[in-house]
Amino acid sequence: MTIPIFTYPLIYLSSILVGVFNYKNFSHNKYLKLFLYFLIYTFFSELVGVYVGRILIVKNNVVYNLWNIINMLFVSYLLLSQVTNKFKRNIIYSLVAIFIITTLVNVLFYAGIFEYPLMKNNLFAKTLVVGVVIIYFTEVLENDKILNFKNSLFFWIALGVFLYNIAFLPAMALFKYTSVYGMFQYITLGLNLIMHTCFILGFILSKKEFNN
Repeated sequence: MTIPIFTYPLIYLSSILVGVFNYKNFSHNKYLKLFLYFLIYTFFSELVGVYVGRILIVKNNVVYNLWNIINMLFVSYLLLSQVTNKFKRNIIYSLVAIFIITTLVNVLFYAGIFEYPLMKNNLFAKTLVVGVVIIYFTEVLENDKILNFKNSLFFWIALGVFLYNIAFLPAMALFKYTSVYGMFQYITLGLNLIMHTCFILGFILSKKEFNN
């Protein structure tokens, strides 16, 4: 059974509405405001992808390829704002630089961004995102932030992103080597629900004084 075409936009819209309703909890932090804008971009990107791919029946690879690239860069930018250790910051900078270089090489010489889904690039991005989130978690564990982690929207964002990406990698391998697309689409849906549940909990539970 195929997942209804507007399922993902509705999931993203739910996160956005909860974020708007709890905007006062993070309105003072430019990075968290950008996160809300990123969710809005994700929502419209998905709408365009659905309209082009499922209604017009035209290739929509560029929509999702661009989102995957921007997603990796944005998550790195967002969590970098919470990492103060110079060595760890340099690691994140290095991961981003490697990703940009490999993406450019992949797009320019191997797979066009318009014609094909950049699967290898997407998997590489998700692997790097996991690395960036782990670096952020080590930063949290090494200072007083760990005492109030549930009150920080940054933590809930990182947790959601981590759970989604760490589980997506083996799920993608399952799809690649077994061609069980039906199972893969439901796994992906479940992971999105988990991730956005974390976002929603973060919007609701976080407190202004801990969203700095």
